Amino acid sequence: MAPSKKGKSKANLAESTSSPASVNNKFPSCLRFIPPASVAINIHAKPGSKQASITDFSDEALGVQIDAPAKEGEANAALLDYISSVIGVKKRQVSIGSGSKSRDKVVIVEEVTLQIVFDALDKVCKCH
Repeated sequence: MAPSKKGKSKANLAESTSSPASVNNKFPSCLRFIPPASVAINIHAKPGSKQASITDFSDEALGVQIDAPAKEGEANAALLDYISSVIGVKKRQVSIGSGSKSRDKVVIVEEVTLQIVFDALDKVCKCH
């Protein structure tokens, strides 16, 4: 009896995980929806460039050049400012979820949908 229970629970797990994947399959995996109304963006930051721009929009991460040095949080502040201006939201709606001392970060944008974030980033991406 125990093996059949494991099989049933795995089947239920597969069914429950397949439905959210079908919603997100048209977006790169670097963008994730966080209920109730936030989006997480995996970002690979490149501080110290001449101007802020998006250099790469792949499944792994969004590549962003930052026009501030990587010291005393200047690049993080510039990154949040740039992302908020690109997406068109207030600065208070954008925060760093993890990676504040790393080039690989997760930025959280509140009160937006995946479609809004994807459209805004795709519009300004220089990587096409």
